[in-house]
Amino acid sequence: MEFPCQIVGEKGYITIQGDLDSEQSGEALRQAFNQLFDQGKRTIVLDLNSVQIINSYGIGKVLMCYKRLKAENGVLMVKPLQGFVKETFELLMLDKLLPVEG
Repeated sequence: MEFPCQIVGEKGYITIQGDLDSEQSGEALRQAFNQLFDQGKRTIVLDLNSVQIINSYGIGKVLMCYKRLKAENGVLMVKPLQGFVKETFELLMLDKLLPVEG
């Protein structure tokens, strides 16, 4: 499993395809994040539009990315969220932590 990355200007984008609910998807997110981070990107945007399910495993990986960026004065952003993922982020107050790219 691999998530596509792209760089647009100063931002790195990771498009999550499928659900963030397993070790494989978490590892794919970590690899995509590290690829952008190692290229010097400190503003990274997660596109979670095709994610139907996210559980504690996926949330943990998202928070790991957030902490690494914050330690280097970077920012982890999300594209506008919808459905279950939006509800989960609001319930856990992650919507207050991760700005929406706008």
